Amino acid sequence: MTDTEIKNRIESLARLDDAAWESLCKCCGVCCMLKHSRHTGTYYTSVACNNLNLGTRRCAVYSTRLNNRVFCARVDLSVVLRTGLLPDSCGYIEYIYGPAPIQIRPDFSKVIHERDMSHATPVSQMESGNSHPRHTTPGPWNHIIDDSLGWRTRAMELRDKYADFGRDILRRIARTTQK
Repeated sequence: MTDTEIKNRIESLARLDDAAWESLCKCCGVCCMLKHSRHTGTYYTSVACNNLNLGTRRCAVYSTRLNNRVFCARVDLSVVLRTGLLPDSCGYIEYIYGPAPIQIRPDFSKVIHERDMSHATPVSQMESGNSHPRHTTPGPWNHIIDDSLGWRTRAMELRDKYADFGRDILRRIARTTQK
């Protein structure tokens, strides 16, 4: 895909109304999983927000989520372009690039809620047979999904290559809506 095609898709994404924007979400629940930043990158964990229904992968308080959670952010164009936190199989990333080569589908039978974090054996330790925590203080870093850094190849390119272009689009749209 050429730079021009990607930029056209980014601009098209920026102009979607709320209903069209929401329809792109695959309701995979991945963005409701806690992330942990390290010097090597930002990793997803197998710990989900307490408001995520692990069966349906939908937020129980979606319409008021931004009022209820300090860490919950509305996924908008600036999040898609700037953070690099969405997996390649996210509907918003796929809108820009097309289908992801690998669809991210974490095993939600191993996902836990935040409130249960200190009482659960971390996924990576369950798989390795190691029941000793990596840290003495329980936290999301004890539950990192080891391959999660590889989930965001195209999303990272958006952040690194197209963030300035995205900011310009958002400014242009803001100016036209103010008139």
